Amino acid sequence: MKIREIFKDRILTISNLLTMTRIILAPFLGYFIYKESITGDSIYLACELGIVAAIIISDFFDGFFARMMNQVTKLGQFLDPVADKFAVIIAFTFLVLYKDFPLWIYLLASIREVAAVLIGAVLFSKRDIEVKPNFIGKLGVSSIALAGTVYILSLDYSYRGITLKQFTLFLVVLFYILGGLLYIKTYIRHCFEK
Repeated sequence: MKIREIFKDRILTISNLLTMTRIILAPFLGYFIYKESITGDSIYLACELGIVAAIIISDFFDGFFARMMNQVTKLGQFLDPVADKFAVIIAFTFLVLYKDFPLWIYLLASIREVAAVLIGAVLFSKRDIEVKPNFIGKLGVSSIALAGTVYILSLDYSYRGITLKQFTLFLVVLFYILGGLLYIKTYIRHCFEK
């Protein structure tokens, strides 16, 4: 499949607009994290939480509306995972810079996200194969949203010596590794099948 074929379907659908919303909102999330960290103004914190909520809601409803309204398009299938990965990388970048998010988890997430997009784009363009998210991947996205929210709010609760931040980071690493292994298995299967 050629990239230009992505634009042969309808472009302006509710689902595609919701997907684009994530791409547009991600830089604003980074900006508000930055502003809150240098000013301490709680209005920026409220904006961060609002944007995180909007990103999560748009991620859920874009696929829901695409299926419900029969608006599944090639553009949406291509753009949805790209929007997710873009939002994750932007959020994690600013969390590392301004909220003490661990750099090694940021690097793990970024490498996996970039690799997933590149390999997915190759499979999509060369073999017309869309690698759909799996259940572990959805848990990974949920753990990212949870960890991001915990770091945005700077929640330092602990139970038996384990902080909430440590627990959410453990979930991110667990689901990223498991999800990554499943993606590798899927990519290998698609690359070597005739």
